[in-house]
Amino acid sequence: MNLRQMEVFRSIMLTGSIAGAAELLHISQSAVSKMLSHTQQRGGPKLFELVKGRLVPTSEARELYEEVERLWRNVERVRELSSELANPSKGNLYIAASPSLGMSVVPQSLAQTVKERPDLSVKVILPLPGALTDVVAEKIVDIGITTFEVDHPSITVHARYSCPLVCIMAPTHPLASRESISPADLIGHRLISVPLQELYGINEEKVYGDVLAQLNIGLQVRSGLIASLFSLASGEIAVVDALAVSGNLLPLVIRPFDSPAAVNISVIHNSFKPLSPQALLFRDMVMQHLQGVSASYQ
Repeated sequence: MNLRQMEVFRSIMLTGSIAGAAELLHISQSAVSKMLSHTQQRGGPKLFELVKGRLVPTSEARELYEEVERLWRNVERVRELSSELANPSKGNLYIAASPSLGMSVVPQSLAQTVKERPDLSVKVILPLPGALTDVVAEKIVDIGITTFEVDHPSITVHARYSCPLVCIMAPTHPLASRESISPADLIGHRLISVPLQELYGINEEKVYGDVLAQLNIGLQVRSGLIASLFSLASGEIAVVDALAVSGNLLPLVIRPFDSPAAVNISVIHNSFKPLSPQALLFRDMVMQHLQGVSASYQ
């Protein structure tokens, strides 16, 4: 399978159809069909089944796609590097961040970075924890910010921060008048929860202690930002990481949460790829932002 065949195969997997792949690649459907047919005739595994008029990937195709996608990230990085070398005056910055950080610390830190470097061209991806480590180790991105522990021989950890958890609620909530909130204070109130274990690797028993079984978790959402929106709309209380509400964008009451649990954040990069000036600037903005948030709730 050559590079063009990989591109066609990847496009079909991403879009789920010949028509979608053709549109993505800006070529005709017949050209996609011909390339797929030629690929199948070269003696490789069967990649798709036609089921009720739809292309369904085989198990072999799904396994192959994982490797093709890994390779494609490197191909895209080569293209970006070629563009950088052809246009040295224009800076490029490629960032990988845990999804929760991509909706909090990254936008705010990036805004400050771009103020100082308005010529900067930036790409941000939000991979899952294992994939985030991979893209940093494989030099696909310039810098990474993660909420999970990193132990990889090719990765340097610039800094580690401990970000506290906080309680958020509408100003009319019964607990809004308190200076801080304990897990026991939450008993009897509907709670909006986020998947702390999945997002940050934090065990909920460590967060809520002995009262976990007594809590009324009325709503589960995927991130602290979404929890903030629901808290404002419903008047219910939520426990989120302080970064999720660090911009004070919503009229919510924010109180320290009395729990030993905290979100650990690491700023990382590949040990064998020196940070560019723009990556160093972004790193400094991230570290400044994290220090400010951590200090606010000590």
